[in-house]
Amino acid sequence: MGLEQFLKEKGNHIYNYILLFIFVISHSYYTFAEPNLNARNINIAVAYVIISFQIAFLMFKKTPENMRRITRSIGYLFCAVFIIQCIHILYNLQKEETLSDYFKSSTIESLFLVSWIIITILMPYTITLMYNKRLIININKQEEKFSKAFHAAPFVIILSKFSNGKIFEVNKSLETISDYKTEDLIGINSEELNLWGQKGDRQKFLSSLSTNGYVKDNEYVFRKKSGELFPGLITAQIININNEDCIISVINDISNRKKAELNLRNSEATLRELNSTKDKFFSIIAHDLRTPFNGIIGFSQILSQQIKENNYEDIDEYAEIIQTSSEHAMALLSNLMEWSRSQSGQIKFNPQYIDLIALTQTTVELLKTSAEQKQININLNTPANIIIYADKEMIETVLRNIISNALKFTPKNGVITIHAEEKNTEHIISITDNGVGIPQDNLEKLFKIDRSYSTAGTNDESGTGLGLILCKDFIDYHKGKIWVKSEIGKGTSIFFSLPKINHSIR
Repeated sequence: MGLEQFLKEKGNHIYNYILLFIFVISHSYYTFAEPNLNARNINIAVAYVIISFQIAFLMFKKTPENMRRITRSIGYLFCAVFIIQCIHILYNLQKEETLSDYFKSSTIESLFLVSWIIITILMPYTITLMYNKRLIININKQEEKFSKAFHAAPFVIILSKFSNGKIFEVNKSLETISDYKTEDLIGINSEELNLWGQKGDRQKFLSSLSTNGYVKDNEYVFRKKSGELFPGLITAQIININNEDCIISVINDISNRKKAELNLRNSEATLRELNSTKDKFFSIIAHDLRTPFNGIIGFSQILSQQIKENNYEDIDEYAEIIQTSSEHAMALLSNLMEWSRSQSGQIKFNPQYIDLIALTQTTVELLKTSAEQKQININLNTPANIIIYADKEMIETVLRNIISNALKFTPKNGVITIHAEEKNTEHIISITDNGVGIPQDNLEKLFKIDRSYSTAGTNDESGTGLGLILCKDFIDYHKGKIWVKSEIGKGTSIFFSLPKINHSIR
């Protein structure tokens, strides 16, 4: 039963209890009722035969294969017991005289006794040897588990002496995280390695460790072998190994966590910007889009009433206001649709070869009526043609919005100049007016939806500030840039650049 527990095997021992009962009864009978030494010897021998057979069977057959090499010696010993006791039984069965006095045993009985003494001496030795082997195996397994866990840990583990800081054991994660090899570290301390990113951190760490006996999740900057710095959390504790104080330190690289925190902050900023964009969008729909329609409806009602009364005075002026409001509403709706498509990613980018100068001339022609109403002269200072690889509709929208803004903020009899030039890697187009200009502190607001800037034109033309924001989005599609120079009372120049033919654009 003890050996079964040692091997973690379970057996049913009810039959052993029955045999033990039979053994006690028969042994008592041949001791007190009818004394017979031969019968008692046979009784004892049969008991040992049964026990030795069970133990030998347990050691050789029921024991797991990986354990048989340490139980083999016990198995052999009980095989010898089995054989000796079988011979002992046969010897006692063939004896003719019946003995009742133990001290009158024969020489052969004495030999059996000697053999049993030898077995009795060998038994504790073999059992002790088996237990020692089992302990060694268990210790080796524990060391193997510790070693695997130690080296498989995804963070750096360092064992060093508290007295001088010399490292005597490190795990393999150190090579992955810090690029140091194990042999680079054994026998030297972290100060010699220049492992700490900032001066004073090591002393601060050791001071805290000495005071409290441990350090938990303190954040420091560490240095790799290459000199690259990385943030890490260090947990350490003073432990005793072979009667010497040592330090076990665990360094967890938190670079990915820091990046995730940065991405989270950026996402938060993006969400705030999107929320501002949404608020601006609804503000445009609720206010700016309603204004021209209010004018259209109001003057339409006046116009309708006067026609019914055959009063044709000022109806041409009313019709002109209705037309202007309608054009403004149409332009605003167009910009809103284009901008919303751009923000949602639904707009299709279809670059093709186009003549920028011809497209500019077409756009100026479309706005000719607005220019003539304010008697503004639009000059084109451009080469005969410039071929670009771009989305025609997007560039046309950019030109229309910028020129429309220039017309809006240029007074009567003003001048607008459109200039285009070719650089080594890009084309630069500028639209310059001699209008009212923009304050310097408002320039940065022109291309941001959450801080858009809009004022009334020289003829009180209204605007939303959405046009330039849409222009920036479209120029970004082309990997270009857009910027503004302005001076109060002198005018504004809006520049945008387009890279030369580049088929890698989006």
